[in-house]
Amino acid sequence: MAKNSKATLRLRVWIEQENETYIGIGSTLLLQHIEKLGSLRKAAEELGMSYRRAWGKLKNAEQRIGQPLVEKTRGKGQRFNLSPFGKELMEQFLEFYLDVEEYATKKAAEVLQMDVEKSGEFYRDDTD
Repeated sequence: MAKNSKATLRLRVWIEQENETYIGIGSTLLLQHIEKLGSLRKAAEELGMSYRRAWGKLKNAEQRIGQPLVEKTRGKGQRFNLSPFGKELMEQFLEFYLDVEEYATKKAAEVLQMDVEKSGEFYRDDTD
């Protein structure tokens, strides 16, 4: 690429335990959208996946992790909020991911001698 070309860094980062995904960007994005929207259905739509796929992804993550990541909100139909553990895990992975992304963006720009920007899939204020 030309020295002045602009590029976008895209990372797919996940943590494995016993050769299975423990937590990754996909699960974290789903949790982030559930927290923001209070709905698994709306979170799935926002992420461009079916409700069934989102439900399966959530249940698989909970099974792998061994703890509930979401709780149904009582008296509100099919509304969800993150469990205390789910919120903490999401925030911890988000902080880790953003730190890796920051380092990787700077390092890529340095090594490739080009303008490299983050993809912007996550932002720190998304968890406020």
